[in-house]
Amino acid sequence: MSFFLTPLVAHAAEREVIHLKLTDQGFLPNKIVVHQGQKILIQMTNDTQKVAELESYDMKFEKIATPHATITVFAGPLNVGTYTFFDDYSSTGVKGSLQATP
Repeated sequence: MSFFLTPLVAHAAEREVIHLKLTDQGFLPNKIVVHQGQKILIQMTNDTQKVAELESYDMKFEKIATPHATITVFAGPLNVGTYTFFDDYSSTGVKGSLQATP
């Protein structure tokens, strides 16, 4: 079984880890900057009492986070530009952005 786990760990280690928190006020941080070409791993902790869904059309991910749970999504490598992410279950339009720079 460890044969299958080792490649996953090595794969994740090649990515920049971004810690994101969802609060009742929104994402912390709500603006992230990375270098172009970077592969990223976003770990989001849902610090609310509601189910949330971290979603990004630009980075092609969506994942549900139950209250006080931490989820992980992968993205990249990213071209130069601005990418948005949001809580698809939010009634107030909670969103954030990620800027890939040269």
